[in-house]
Amino acid sequence: MDIAIAADAEATLPALTEAVKRLLTADRKRAFADRGAKLAAAHQKAVEAARVEATYGWDASPISTARLAMELWGQIKNKDWSLVSGGGGWPSRLWAFDKHHQHIGSSGGAGVGYGAPASLGAALANRKYGRLSVSIQNDGDLMYAPGVLWTAAHHKIPLLSVMHNNRAYHQEVMHIQRLANRHQRGIENAGIGTTLVDPNIDYATVARGMGVHAEGPILEAKNLGPAIGRALEVVSKGEPALVDVVTQPR
Repeated sequence: MDIAIAADAEATLPALTEAVKRLLTADRKRAFADRGAKLAAAHQKAVEAARVEATYGWDASPISTARLAMELWGQIKNKDWSLVSGGGGWPSRLWAFDKHHQHIGSSGGAGVGYGAPASLGAALANRKYGRLSVSIQNDGDLMYAPGVLWTAAHHKIPLLSVMHNNRAYHQEVMHIQRLANRHQRGIENAGIGTTLVDPNIDYATVARGMGVHAEGPILEAKNLGPAIGRALEVVSKGEPALVDVVTQPR
């Protein structure tokens, strides 16, 4: 049965190729080229707009998520890198993704606590290729499975985790705010059970306690680039490192 299907496919392929050639007239080729040019122009316009938006609050404290993404990009863009976390919107808007291994993608099921262990697993897969694995690690996500830091140190898995530390399970904060507003209850209590304050979590200290090189907490944007650079030096030696960056909510 399989042999017959394969034979039919082999016989059909030349016919399909000829049919496509007949359909792909000069007018169709010009239409495709025009459409491609318009899409390229729209893409470039979107990139330029994103670059302008990224400058807003460039020196702010807490540090903007755009500044975090661009400081990291500036130091990895000429390396064989892989973003092994979701990473939020700024990398997809400002980084150049042109290889399949440069992004792990999303979880698909939106499960809680997925990011940290998924990043570590991807970093382990990348290790044999000598590929740089970087993660923009959400703080609430790491709280579900902080033991991944010890696992990274124990097994010497090179992974750079740059904390998006907004001191909250911020998706839940926004969800509660929306619902409270819908029911006209006010949003004053939206932080109860959704924020990670009092005390603030020092992820750099947590990481060091697990045996991972750590920088931070970084509060001022001017200190972010040098901290990432030092952490990258550690990762280049085959060990994990973490940079704790106190950020704006989104």
